[in-house]
Formats: sequence, C-alpha cells, structure tokens
Amino acid sequence: MPIDERRRSAIATVVAAYDRAADGPLPRNTARLLAVMFSDNDVCRRSLEALEEDGFTRGVLSKTLRRLEAAGVLLRERGHPDTYRLNLQLVGP
Repeated sequence: MPIDERRRSAIATVVAAYDRAADGPLPRNTARLLAVMFSDNDVCRRSLEALEEDGFTRGVLSKTLRRLEAAGVLLRERGHPDTYRLNLQLVGP
C-alpha cells in the first residue's frame, strides 16, 4: 500500500532524530523499512519472513528492529508474529 507523504516525512524525521542522538546511524534502509511496516497505521503484525519478501535481509532486519525497540521508536509485543507499534511521538510536531 502506498504511504502518505506526511507519514513518510514523520518517519524520516524520527530516523534522522535517532541518527543525530545515537552513537551511530541506523542502516540506510531504516526509513524504507518503517514505511513498509507502517504505511497506513501505527501497528504492524507482519512476520520477519514477510518483511524479507520486501527485500530486507534477516540479519540487518533483526538488528535494526532491536535498535529501534531499544530507542523507543518501536514497542514490541511478542507473539506469532510479533506486533510492533510505531512511536512517532519522539519528535515534536
């Protein structure tokens, strides 16, 4: 599903804010990953396998999701598949 440009911009802003505040930048495809996961709402229940089908490699995918979770960008609920909630409140309006 195509993503609304305001949503894409909000995601890019969160990734840029994280990159400025963190010890090192996130992988280059992080904004694309979040846009795929959260194209129309703030909840994603897609499996890692489904995300791999969108062109993400398992190792980078897992590492990126862990870093985003640790930073508070994603909230994870374990399940089959896991549920991820996007926290766009990390940056101002």
